Amino acid sequence: MSPPLRPTVVMPDAVLWATEYLRAQLDVRPEAFTADVLVSDEVPNPREPRMVIVRRDGGRSETLFDNPRLSFRVWSPRKEDANALAAMVEALVLAAPGHGPVIRATSESGPSKVTDESAVPLRYLVISIRTRGKQL
Repeated sequence: MSPPLRPTVVMPDAVLWATEYLRAQLDVRPEAFTADVLVSDEVPNPREPRMVIVRRDGGRSETLFDNPRLSFRVWSPRKEDANALAAMVEALVLAAPGHGPVIRATSESGPSKVTDESAVPLRYLVISIRTRGKQL
């Protein structure tokens, strides 16, 4: 007798979700530092003045849930704007539960100053999210 088949579950692409979510959220913000922000999963060439680059830095999956650890690198020409934009990104992602597949968001490391070879002010933060997959 064969063991029972486990249901097939498709996990959402956490980086794709985060980039789409942040683009939409930042587009409707009234603050000047949220205007014209490139949100992507890679740094373009040539670089944009304001960018949020999202990367998955691990996290484990369970039967029906995924627990990605997402890092966010945030650039802006002025350090005050880099600070404000990084804080906004953190607040928006922490407010994400209930949007799409996200059911929980936890800050792992708040915005920190990082030196970048471009000399443009850069902030770095890490947020773990929990998403629910879809059974096929």
